[in-house]
Amino acid sequence: KKDHLTKTKQPKLQYSHHNKKMKINTPHSTLLVLLGTAQARLQGKSERKLQSSATSTCATGNQADYRGTVTFTESGRTCQRWDAQDPHSHSRTPENYPNSGLEENYCRNPDGEPKAWCYTTDPDKRWEFCDIPTCENESCGTVALQQSDYRGDISETQDGLECQAWDAQEPHSHSRTPENYPYSGLEENYCRNPDGEPRAWCYTTSPNKRWDFCDVPDCTTADDPLNQACFADNNFAITVEDGLCDYQDLIEGLQVKIDNKASCQHSALQELKYLMGVTTKSAVKNRIAVLCEEAFAIQAENAISLTNGLNQKSYFMEEYFDGGTKWNDERETIDEDTGVTVNVLKEDAAKVDALYENRAQSKMLEMPEYKNFDDCGLDAVYCCWIQDRQANDNNGGCDTPYDDNCVDEDPGDNTDVCYVDMDRSDASSHVAGGFSIFKNGKEGDVHCHGFAWDIDDSASATRFRGNNLFYVSLYDHMYTRGYVRSVPGAPMCGCAEQMPVVTRADCTEMDITESWKFRYTVGVGITVEENGQDIAYNACQGANNNNNDLRAYYQRLVDEGRNKQAKLDSLDEILVGPGNCGDAIASFLADEGF
Repeated sequence: KKDHLTKTKQPKLQYSHHNKKMKINTPHSTLLVLLGTAQARLQGKSERKLQSSATSTCATGNQADYRGTVTFTESGRTCQRWDAQDPHSHSRTPENYPNSGLEENYCRNPDGEPKAWCYTTDPDKRWEFCDIPTCENESCGTVALQQSDYRGDISETQDGLECQAWDAQEPHSHSRTPENYPYSGLEENYCRNPDGEPRAWCYTTSPNKRWDFCDVPDCTTADDPLNQACFADNNFAITVEDGLCDYQDLIEGLQVKIDNKASCQHSALQELKYLMGVTTKSAVKNRIAVLCEEAFAIQAENAISLTNGLNQKSYFMEEYFDGGTKWNDERETIDEDTGVTVNVLKEDAAKVDALYENRAQSKMLEMPEYKNFDDCGLDAVYCCWIQDRQANDNNGGCDTPYDDNCVDEDPGDNTDVCYVDMDRSDASSHVAGGFSIFKNGKEGDVHCHGFAWDIDDSASATRFRGNNLFYVSLYDHMYTRGYVRSVPGAPMCGCAEQMPVVTRADCTEMDITESWKFRYTVGVGITVEENGQDIAYNACQGANNNNNDLRAYYQRLVDEGRNKQAKLDSLDEILVGPGNCGDAIASFLADEGF
């Protein structure tokens, strides 16, 4: 349906000198074109196209008469322009449907669907219906719609001639029948405008007068929803401080504005309905959700990449997370030839500190798409380090003088490594397969630390997870503590399912304060944009007061409905808990056939 391969059949022309106009039949639609001059004289009537500048806030029947400016679907998705072929190619173009008002990206119904619709700008959703209010014009017709919305019972022409029934072919045969125009209200012999004339008309019962206009009253604009909105003629903004980009926070902010305007007597929800030209709460909520999704997308597009923020090549950063760069391997020492201290971490990685101070606490950092972070299905990342390269920071075993007391020194131990399955991360280990077993703490001191996020892509912990990766791996542990090097055969940092199976990991969560600005602009509508954020990094507050523990924090996410129990069950096979390495190793070896 509405597939770009359909509706390409060439039109079949049907001519009749008895018909009011020449009719062109195409699949799902009927197009009207002018007859030749001779036929126009025979009929005594010429065709006029629907004016493309006509506007309305409601529609009748199947809404083919709608000429309003709603540009989003029932689910809130933004409409694709009718003259565009991206992301969806199609044949519903202004050239193919010249009388259907296919302007800009406004909702329309050019082809006889049950109601107005549009193609969407979402590549995964080809088209959807729109939420257009139904006109209730039983006593008048809207001038801007050439009175095509009239559904009253006037049944005589402006000269007083009785109208011929639309389903009758005497005294005048014609093609303007209820079957050919099923959505034009062709009932009884009531005046209607099914085909884009300047106003309502009918065939007459006089053999000497084929048709004439009717004297149908013009509707005023009193029923236009924008005329009922309190702020339709004024640009305004609602700023949500320390809140969410969502329907509820917008409603609360707009209600305050309404409460301060004595003449505005309706609710914030009703005001949004008027401003958006929709009739239901769900349509408002869907539209706000899509606007926020679009704002999130813009925010992500503007996020700072680690390569740009740290002035490093992409391959360097990817290898860093595997544990194989100079940041991971070098340690401070004194050059024997010059006597100068070299490989000073605080100097070599100074841009890490600069990025933290200037950007990471107030701007979004991009989550890298390196292999270690490709499709983190468990919504969790952690790092494990086996070496400390920096003295005088009260962390790990490195001490001065470096050449004596910082050679292969251990980090602060906070976990036990059970085993490494190299098949989980063969690109990082540079080994096609294999595994390493560590029994009874034989692996030495290891420090693991990670973070997790919501299953909801719009949650702040999810959107800003690139910030947490930077903080945990680069700032807090490498730059601040000097922790480097990975467990052999595993990435230094990666999705939980790529990492060594360990008993536990420390955890960092972010406290993010966001500000959003909703704007209403006359002639444009409602838009939303980010208005700044503040990001603080703290030890995770876990379930049952078990803090600074990744597994406990994930349990809290599940308890609060922010993630799924099934994912926690899978994580429990990776973070197995203190004292459980033996069982984890035995289960793994059994799976491997040992």
